[in-house]
Amino acid sequence: MFKWTNFFRGFAMGVTETVPGVSASTIAMLMGIYEQLLGSLSDITKGNIKRALGFLIPLGIGMVFALLIAAKFIKYLLAEHPIPTMFLFVGLVVGILPFLWRSAHAETNKRFKSYHYGFILVSFTLMALTSLIGEPVETVITDFNAGTYIYLFFSGVLASMALVLPGISGALVLMVLGAYYTAISALDSLHLPVIAAIGLGVVFGVLFTSRVIRYFLKTYTQATYSIMLGLVAGSILVIMPSSLPDSFLYGLVTFFTFLAGLVTALTFGRAERT
Repeated sequence: MFKWTNFFRGFAMGVTETVPGVSASTIAMLMGIYEQLLGSLSDITKGNIKRALGFLIPLGIGMVFALLIAAKFIKYLLAEHPIPTMFLFVGLVVGILPFLWRSAHAETNKRFKSYHYGFILVSFTLMALTSLIGEPVETVITDFNAGTYIYLFFSGVLASMALVLPGISGALVLMVLGAYYTAISALDSLHLPVIAAIGLGVVFGVLFTSRVIRYFLKTYTQATYSIMLGLVAGSILVIMPSSLPDSFLYGLVTFFTFLAGLVTALTFGRAERT
């Protein structure tokens, strides 16, 4: 039986996938469906397809709708109002950190040990270092051949980590690989071969990665959560705008977008806790 409320959750995840630095799996965790997502993806590889599809199909439809609709909208907001838009996502990411911290301790009823803090520091540093990546050339691939589609497929495989590993942004991975603007352009113009090449790569990659992450969550729960905490905290530096508002009114708008993201995340986090 399909769980159609997942359409709206998938829509929220899809919107974030168009923004470099924001992870769809972070939003899934915020909405309390992260472990269900991993479990359903794992079910597919184990043959429990009917149960998995009841959860994943509405989620996937929501994500596809969001990607098609949000591509233009997010592109406009990032072009015309980048600072308030990115501070909205900064607020969301900051707000999920308390939820992650509680989850890490609730799963085992144990405190972090010193090496867990080391994992947090290392993963935070590695994620923060991606903020040093220079502005990419906004190149859209127009010359397509077999090699191009293979390249786009493997770009999708690498970007699929974003669906199962909080803190890692699929859009950022595509940007680093030089495929981000091609992907956004394809969504904008409905260039189906490009969408299919990247999409198949994402599907292939996510089925494999989900099993790996689920294993580590079950076997090394606190260590995995500590790495997630570092990655999510480090992503704040990645999505933080390089410039600040240049007027009081624009600063006020930015403050309220940050607050909206923060309150939303904290509210969802408390709801999930109860």
